[in-house]
Amino acid sequence: MIKNLDNPLEMVSLISPDTLIKVTSTLDKSVGKKNLIDGSPETCWTSQQGLPQTITLTFPSSSSSSRGVIPKTLSLTFQGGFVGRTCAIHVRPVPVHLDSSEKATWTVLKYVYPEDVNRRQTFTLPTPTVTTVNSALSSSSEPSTPPVTVGVSALPSASTEGNIEPEDIINAHPTVEERLGISALKLTFETSSDFFGRVTIYDLELKGYRLG
Repeated sequence: MIKNLDNPLEMVSLISPDTLIKVTSTLDKSVGKKNLIDGSPETCWTSQQGLPQTITLTFPSSSSSSRGVIPKTLSLTFQGGFVGRTCAIHVRPVPVHLDSSEKATWTVLKYVYPEDVNRRQTFTLPTPTVTTVNSALSSSSEPSTPPVTVGVSALPSASTEGNIEPEDIINAHPTVEERLGISALKLTFETSSDFFGRVTIYDLELKGYRLG
């Protein structure tokens, strides 16, 4: 069952207490990964120096028939001077055939390029489709190619908060048969505005639709 997929006003947060969050590194305990989603503007996650830095979100599966989630907007609030300026968004799709022994691997969904500012930045995300899953299943390693978007519906490349148009999301939706959920999403910061490659994020929010 597809839930709340055709009404952009009913998008929900895809990050819950059961979402597994992993990061490449943490500078110290006071700036740990839990600060990414605690909702406080006073706390943050800061990586150690060195690139790339990654944040991986693995979404809980309520049943063996779960078809994952469809992310539609990603919001990030960085600390200026410690911004991941080049960010590859990888997804791990739920296989088309849930009983398949094949394991989906990571595939590039989109690249985004945050500005070196303190304010909240929101990006629209394309919808994973059958082509995305087929690409992931046939891939033997993580993508290392330049920014390429495959198997997704066309949406604006990026948007600051307040500029995402609901009709753009509706018009860009693929057919029901093409829509596919993901089980995990990974942000890979390949460059940083910090000379030492550190990244600081005060808030991370992912909204979209849950598939039953």
